[in-house]
Amino acid sequence: MMSLREDVREAVIIVDMQKDNVGRFCGEIIPNIKLLIDDARRRGRPVIYACDSRFRDDPLFRKLEFPEHAIRGTKGAEVIDEIKPQQGDILVEKRMLSAFFGTDLDYTLRHKNIKSLIIAGIRTEACLLKTVLDAFELGYDVTVPSDACSSPSQQNHEATLKILDVLKIRKVTTEQLLAVVEADQK
Repeated sequence: MMSLREDVREAVIIVDMQKDNVGRFCGEIIPNIKLLIDDARRRGRPVIYACDSRFRDDPLFRKLEFPEHAIRGTKGAEVIDEIKPQQGDILVEKRMLSAFFGTDLDYTLRHKNIKSLIIAGIRTEACLLKTVLDAFELGYDVTVPSDACSSPSQQNHEATLKILDVLKIRKVTTEQLLAVVEADQK
């Protein structure tokens, strides 16, 4: 059984849950992400928002054939209201897919003695996957709540979760994760 011991510091990373990014495919995960955030705050754990931060001429738009989105300084780049950051939360602006690439996220986590990460958000097969893989390669213990991440393609979502199985990256439901947390506190 998984255990989240008090001596192992953990943080929750929420990937790309911004107004321009969240679509119909995200509706079911928002309540689960909110539960994860509320639990982390209640337990004094860092909540980190890894957010797209794009320029209008961002090369990723052309490479991936994506429309402009999450342009710096626009309303669309803001985290959705349902889970908006509060004082003390950390916002990481990212130019690429991974929350680690070209940011100070790893330094921030190590400074706070974080060893374990719960990573949720969108898109399962892109920014979430890249963030999870980088965290794994940097030596963090990673948990992905499978019902707190999503993709416009259910097929891509499921295929990505299978890749995480191959790498032995822990996948649980939000309910299972919170039950473990509750049991550890008793």
